[in-house]
Amino acid sequence: MKQLTLPNGDTLYYIDKLTALYVYNEIYVDKVYLYGGLTVKEGDVIFDIGANIGVFSRFITTQAPDLKVFAFEPIRPIFEVLQANLEEVNAEIKNYNIGLGKKEEDLEITYYPKLTGDSAIISFDWDYKVNRYVEKYKETIAKDIPLARIVPRFLRRRVVEAGLKRMYKGEKLPCHIRRLSDIIKENNIDRIDLMKIDAENYEWQVLVGIDNEDWDKIKQIAMEVHTHIKGGRNLMMEITDLLESKGFSTYEGEESRETLMGVYMLYGKRE
Repeated sequence: MKQLTLPNGDTLYYIDKLTALYVYNEIYVDKVYLYGGLTVKEGDVIFDIGANIGVFSRFITTQAPDLKVFAFEPIRPIFEVLQANLEEVNAEIKNYNIGLGKKEEDLEITYYPKLTGDSAIISFDWDYKVNRYVEKYKETIAKDIPLARIVPRFLRRRVVEAGLKRMYKGEKLPCHIRRLSDIIKENNIDRIDLMKIDAENYEWQVLVGIDNEDWDKIKQIAMEVHTHIKGGRNLMMEITDLLESKGFSTYEGEESRETLMGVYMLYGKRE
Protein backbone atom coordinates (compact mmCIF):
# COMPACT_ATOMS: atom_id res chain seq x y z
CA MET A 1 0.00 0.00 0.00
CA LYS A 2 1.52 3.33 -1.09
CA GLN A 3 1.98 6.19 1.35
CA LEU A 4 2.73 9.89 0.96
CA THR A 5 3.45 12.83 3.23
CA LEU A 6 0.84 15.57 2.97
CA PRO A 7 1.62 19.31 3.04
CA ASN A 8 0.50 19.45 6.70
CA GLY A 9 3.02 16.74 7.63
CA ASP A 10 0.53 13.89 8.04
CA THR A 11 1.02 10.64 6.17
CA LEU A 12 -1.72 9.12 4.02
CA TYR A 13 -2.18 5.79 2.28
CA TYR A 14 -3.40 6.22 -1.28
CA ILE A 15 -4.03 4.54 -4.64
CA ASP A 16 -3.55 7.41 -7.08
CA LYS A 17 -1.59 10.47 -5.98
CA LEU A 18 -3.61 12.86 -8.14
CA THR A 19 -6.84 12.12 -6.28
CA ALA A 20 -5.16 12.04 -2.86
CA LEU A 21 -3.62 15.51 -3.23
CA TYR A 22 -6.69 17.00 -4.91
CA VAL A 23 -9.01 15.77 -2.18
CA TYR A 24 -6.59 16.89 0.53
CA ASN A 25 -6.57 20.42 -0.88
CA GLU A 26 -10.36 20.43 -1.29
CA ILE A 27 -11.01 19.28 2.27
CA TYR A 28 -8.13 20.57 4.40
CA VAL A 29 -7.22 23.78 2.57
CA ASP A 30 -10.46 24.98 0.94
CA LYS A 31 -12.65 23.30 3.61
CA VAL A 32 -15.47 22.90 1.12
CA TYR A 33 -17.52 20.73 3.48
CA LEU A 34 -17.58 23.37 6.22
CA TYR A 35 -18.48 26.29 3.99
CA GLY A 36 -20.90 29.07 4.81
CA GLY A 37 -21.41 28.47 8.49
CA LEU A 38 -21.62 24.69 8.75
CA THR A 39 -20.21 23.63 12.10
CA VAL A 40 -19.09 20.55 14.01
CA LYS A 41 -19.11 20.30 17.80
CA GLU A 42 -18.17 17.80 20.45
CA GLY A 43 -20.07 14.52 20.26
CA ASP A 44 -21.61 15.11 16.82
CA VAL A 45 -22.69 12.27 14.53
CA ILE A 46 -21.15 12.52 11.06
CA PHE A 47 -22.06 10.60 7.90
CA ASP A 48 -19.31 10.45 5.26
CA ILE A 49 -21.06 9.16 2.14
CA GLY A 50 -18.63 8.48 -0.68
CA ALA A 51 -15.70 8.39 1.71
CA ASN A 52 -13.06 7.32 -0.85
CA ILE A 53 -9.77 6.84 1.05
CA GLY A 54 -11.05 8.54 4.20
CA VAL A 55 -9.62 12.05 3.91
CA PHE A 56 -12.83 13.81 4.99
CA SER A 57 -13.35 11.44 7.92
CA ARG A 58 -9.80 12.12 9.08
CA PHE A 59 -10.23 15.86 8.67
CA ILE A 60 -13.55 16.13 10.46
CA THR A 61 -12.22 14.33 13.54
CA THR A 62 -9.70 17.17 13.96
CA GLN A 63 -12.52 19.73 14.22
CA ALA A 64 -14.14 18.53 17.46
CA PRO A 65 -13.64 15.78 20.05
CA ASP A 66 -15.64 12.59 20.59
CA LEU A 67 -17.25 12.44 17.17
CA LYS A 68 -19.11 9.39 15.90
CA VAL A 69 -18.37 8.87 12.20
CA PHE A 70 -20.08 6.52 9.75
CA ALA A 71 -18.01 6.17 6.55
CA PHE A 72 -19.35 4.57 3.36
CA GLU A 73 -17.15 3.44 0.47
CA PRO A 74 -18.45 0.79 -1.96
CA ILE A 75 -15.28 -0.12 -3.89
CA ARG A 76 -13.23 -2.79 -2.15
CA PRO A 77 -9.69 -1.66 -3.16
CA ILE A 78 -10.49 1.90 -2.08
CA PHE A 79 -12.21 0.70 1.10
CA GLU A 80 -9.09 -1.19 2.18
CA VAL A 81 -7.06 2.03 1.94
CA LEU A 82 -9.78 3.89 3.84
CA GLN A 83 -9.54 1.37 6.67
CA ALA A 84 -5.78 1.85 6.88
CA ASN A 85 -6.13 5.64 6.93
CA LEU A 86 -8.78 5.60 9.67
CA GLU A 87 -7.25 2.90 11.84
CA GLU A 88 -5.70 5.27 14.39
CA VAL A 89 -8.16 8.17 14.16
CA ASN A 90 -9.25 9.53 17.53
CA ALA A 91 -12.99 9.06 17.13
CA GLU A 92 -15.64 6.35 17.11
CA ILE A 93 -15.70 5.25 13.48
CA LYS A 94 -17.81 2.63 11.73
CA ASN A 95 -16.77 1.80 8.17
CA TYR A 96 -19.14 0.32 5.60
CA ASN A 97 -17.97 -1.30 2.37
CA ILE A 98 -21.24 -0.41 0.63
CA GLY A 99 -22.87 2.30 -1.44
CA LEU A 100 -26.11 4.04 -0.52
CA GLY A 101 -29.09 4.27 -2.86
CA LYS A 102 -32.84 4.03 -3.26
CA LYS A 103 -33.09 0.29 -2.51
CA GLU A 104 -30.94 -2.63 -1.42
CA GLU A 105 -29.44 -4.30 -4.46
CA ASP A 106 -26.22 -5.52 -6.05
CA LEU A 107 -24.87 -3.44 -8.93
CA GLU A 108 -21.66 -2.92 -10.85
CA ILE A 109 -19.49 0.15 -10.37
CA THR A 110 -16.77 1.39 -12.71
CA TYR A 111 -13.48 1.71 -10.84
CA TYR A 112 -10.84 4.05 -12.26
CA PRO A 113 -7.44 3.20 -10.70
CA LYS A 114 -5.84 6.36 -12.13
CA LEU A 115 -8.66 8.62 -10.88
CA THR A 116 -10.21 6.73 -7.99
CA GLY A 117 -12.31 9.70 -6.88
CA ASP A 118 -14.28 9.60 -10.15
CA SER A 119 -15.27 5.90 -9.88
CA ALA A 120 -19.02 5.71 -10.38
CA ILE A 121 -22.13 3.61 -10.94
CA ILE A 122 -23.52 6.22 -13.34
CA SER A 123 -20.91 7.41 -15.82
CA PHE A 124 -20.48 11.04 -16.79
CA ASP A 125 -21.70 12.20 -20.19
CA TRP A 126 -18.60 11.76 -22.36
CA ASP A 127 -19.54 14.35 -24.98
CA TYR A 128 -20.45 16.91 -22.32
CA LYS A 129 -17.13 16.44 -20.51
CA VAL A 130 -15.08 16.68 -23.70
CA ASN A 131 -16.96 19.78 -24.84
CA ARG A 132 -16.49 21.52 -21.49
CA TYR A 133 -12.76 20.80 -21.43
CA VAL A 134 -12.42 22.14 -24.97
CA GLU A 135 -14.51 25.24 -24.21
CA LYS A 136 -12.63 25.90 -20.96
CA TYR A 137 -9.26 24.68 -22.21
CA LYS A 138 -7.23 27.58 -20.76
CA GLU A 139 -8.87 27.36 -17.34
CA THR A 140 -8.50 23.58 -17.05
CA ILE A 141 -6.02 21.73 -19.26
CA ALA A 142 -3.59 24.61 -19.83
CA LYS A 143 -3.72 25.63 -16.18
CA ASP A 144 -2.55 22.18 -15.09
CA ILE A 145 -0.15 21.66 -17.99
CA PRO A 146 1.25 25.02 -19.16
CA LEU A 147 2.88 23.42 -22.19
CA ALA A 148 -0.60 22.56 -23.46
CA ARG A 149 -1.07 26.23 -24.36
CA ILE A 150 0.95 25.67 -27.53
CA VAL A 151 -1.54 23.12 -28.87
CA PRO A 152 -3.39 24.69 -31.82
CA ARG A 153 -7.10 25.26 -31.26
CA PHE A 154 -8.09 22.79 -34.00
CA LEU A 155 -6.16 19.98 -32.23
CA ARG A 156 -7.47 20.58 -28.72
CA ARG A 157 -10.45 18.22 -28.94
CA ARG A 158 -8.15 15.39 -30.01
CA VAL A 159 -5.78 16.15 -27.13
CA VAL A 160 -8.64 16.24 -24.61
CA GLU A 161 -10.16 12.98 -25.83
CA ALA A 162 -6.80 11.20 -25.78
CA GLY A 163 -6.11 12.39 -22.25
CA LEU A 164 -9.50 11.36 -20.94
CA LYS A 165 -9.27 7.92 -22.52
CA ARG A 166 -5.89 7.42 -20.86
CA MET A 167 -7.05 8.50 -17.41
CA TYR A 168 -10.48 6.86 -17.48
CA LYS A 169 -9.46 3.28 -18.11
CA GLY A 170 -11.88 1.51 -15.83
CA GLU A 171 -12.88 -1.92 -14.66
CA LYS A 172 -16.26 -3.17 -13.47
CA LEU A 173 -16.45 -4.27 -9.84
CA PRO A 174 -19.37 -5.55 -7.73
CA CYS A 175 -21.08 -2.99 -5.52
CA HIS A 176 -23.64 -3.63 -2.79
CA ILE A 177 -26.20 -0.86 -2.25
CA ARG A 178 -28.28 -0.24 0.86
CA ARG A 179 -30.75 2.46 1.90
CA LEU A 180 -29.59 5.21 4.23
CA SER A 181 -32.72 4.86 6.36
CA ASP A 182 -31.93 1.17 6.94
CA ILE A 183 -28.51 2.19 8.32
CA ILE A 184 -30.19 4.78 10.56
CA LYS A 185 -32.61 2.19 11.95
CA GLU A 186 -30.10 -0.58 12.63
CA ASN A 187 -27.81 1.83 14.49
CA ASN A 188 -30.64 3.54 16.40
CA ILE A 189 -29.46 6.93 15.17
CA ASP A 190 -31.59 9.82 16.41
CA ARG A 191 -29.62 12.58 14.70
CA ILE A 192 -27.06 13.23 11.96
CA ASP A 193 -25.34 16.51 12.73
CA LEU A 194 -23.49 16.70 9.41
CA MET A 195 -24.05 14.57 6.32
CA LYS A 196 -21.35 14.86 3.66
CA ILE A 197 -22.22 13.38 0.26
CA ASP A 198 -19.79 12.89 -2.61
CA ALA A 199 -21.43 9.96 -4.35
CA GLU A 200 -20.10 10.62 -7.87
CA ASN A 201 -23.28 11.02 -9.90
CA TYR A 202 -25.39 8.96 -7.47
CA GLU A 203 -26.44 11.66 -5.01
CA TRP A 204 -30.09 11.69 -6.06
CA GLN A 205 -30.35 7.95 -5.39
CA VAL A 206 -28.76 8.43 -1.95
CA LEU A 207 -31.37 11.03 -1.01
CA VAL A 208 -34.26 8.93 -2.31
CA GLY A 209 -33.19 6.24 0.17
CA ILE A 210 -34.17 8.45 3.12
CA ASP A 211 -37.62 7.83 4.61
CA ASN A 212 -39.80 10.85 5.42
CA GLU A 213 -39.53 10.27 9.18
CA ASP A 214 -35.72 10.36 9.02
CA TRP A 215 -35.28 13.71 7.30
CA ASP A 216 -35.82 15.69 10.51
CA LYS A 217 -32.86 13.84 12.06
CA ILE A 218 -30.47 15.44 9.55
CA LYS A 219 -29.26 18.86 10.69
CA GLN A 220 -26.67 19.88 8.06
CA ILE A 221 -25.81 18.67 4.55
CA ALA A 222 -22.74 19.40 2.43
CA MET A 223 -22.82 17.66 -0.93
CA GLU A 224 -21.50 17.59 -4.45
CA VAL A 225 -24.09 17.69 -7.23
CA HIS A 226 -22.92 16.24 -10.55
CA THR A 227 -24.88 17.67 -13.46
CA HIS A 228 -22.47 16.24 -16.04
CA ILE A 229 -24.48 13.04 -16.48
CA LYS A 230 -27.04 12.37 -19.19
CA GLY A 231 -30.29 13.99 -18.11
CA GLY A 232 -28.54 15.83 -15.27
CA ARG A 233 -28.81 19.44 -16.44
CA ASN A 234 -31.58 20.26 -13.93
CA LEU A 235 -30.24 18.13 -11.09
CA MET A 236 -29.02 21.08 -9.02
CA MET A 237 -32.47 22.64 -9.08
CA GLU A 238 -34.19 19.32 -8.36
CA ILE A 239 -32.02 18.53 -5.33
CA THR A 240 -32.31 22.10 -4.05
CA ASP A 241 -36.10 21.84 -4.26
CA LEU A 242 -36.01 18.48 -2.45
CA LEU A 243 -33.88 19.81 0.43
CA GLU A 244 -36.02 22.92 0.81
CA SER A 245 -39.18 20.79 0.85
CA LYS A 246 -37.62 18.92 3.80
CA GLY A 247 -37.07 22.10 5.78
CA PHE A 248 -33.51 23.08 4.86
CA SER A 249 -32.24 26.50 3.98
CA THR A 250 -29.94 25.96 0.99
CA TYR A 251 -27.06 27.77 -0.64
CA GLU A 252 -24.46 27.05 -3.28
CA GLY A 253 -20.69 26.99 -3.05
CA GLU A 254 -18.34 29.35 -4.82
CA GLU A 255 -17.52 29.17 -8.53
CA SER A 256 -14.50 27.00 -9.17
CA ARG A 257 -12.86 24.75 -11.70
CA GLU A 258 -15.38 22.10 -10.67
CA THR A 259 -18.36 24.31 -11.51
CA LEU A 260 -16.86 24.86 -14.97
CA MET A 261 -17.18 21.10 -15.44
CA GLY A 262 -20.76 20.82 -14.16
CA VAL A 263 -20.00 19.81 -10.55
CA TYR A 264 -21.41 22.06 -7.82
CA MET A 265 -21.34 22.26 -4.04
CA LEU A 266 -24.75 22.47 -2.40
CA TYR A 267 -25.37 23.05 1.30
CA GLY A 268 -28.42 22.60 3.48
CA LYS A 269 -28.90 23.75 7.06
CA ARG A 270 -31.81 23.74 9.47
CA GLU A 271 -32.34 27.05 11.24
